[in-house]
Formats: sequence, structure tokens, C-alpha cells
Amino acid sequence: MKIAVVGAPATGKTTLATALALHLPELQLSDAPSPNTLLAGHYDRVLLMGLDLPGATLAQQAADATLRAQLAAAGVDFGVVYGRDKERLRAALRLIQPQDGPVPRWTGPCERCADPECEFQLFTGLLNSRAAGRPPA
Repeated sequence: MKIAVVGAPATGKTTLATALALHLPELQLSDAPSPNTLLAGHYDRVLLMGLDLPGATLAQQAADATLRAQLAAAGVDFGVVYGRDKERLRAALRLIQPQDGPVPRWTGPCERCADPECEFQLFTGLLNSRAAGRPPA
């Protein structure tokens, strides 16, 4: 199985790729895929690093937004990986090797969720709160 691990600079993509390679040596991993192979469907799974680590910069946020827009425009499905250390590895493994049956819905804090729909709802709600001049709930 071919896996691409992508994300803004300094989001831990190389660290995650190394941990995944140790955990599942049969994977073919890349933490620096070329845009042509990434957008051409060369990979079985694309994992995008979330911006949940402390100290996310404006440059990281801009790079993340650009990458998400490119993936969406190309119709590339991707999973977002959040967490620290072992949490991040577990989240990536859930995206790579889903369990049989329906995937359980996340019931914890959304900032650690790997569900793009949940993430979209969270950030849309935050943007709407700010636009209305209300503090986030």
C-alpha cells in the first residue's frame, strides 16, 4: 500500500512517516510526494497533518490552506491526522487500516478528530461566530 504523508512545514510529517514505517514496514511511504504523483492518484491513502501542535504560524496556516485547496480541486481524498506522538500514530493507523464495519463517530473533542466533515463543521462554526461578533462557543 502506498501512503503519502503531507502537510505544512514543521507539522511532523517526517516523524509520522518514520513511525508508520516502523509500525508497518510493508507500507511504501512518502513524506515529500511530488505534486504530479500526489494529484494523479498514485497513492492509496493521503494523510494530511493537522495544525493542532502548539505555535502554528501564519506561514503554516497558509501552506495548509493551499495544500487543502489543491487536494480538493484535484478530487484527492485525504484524512487529517491530529494528536501528539502515539495519538497521532493511532489516528494515522485508523485512516490506513479502518476496522471492519462502520467507522465509529468521534465523540471527543473535535480538535483531535480525523473526520474531515467534523473538522469542517467546527471551523465553519468558528468563522460564523467571529463574523457575527460573538465569541466562539
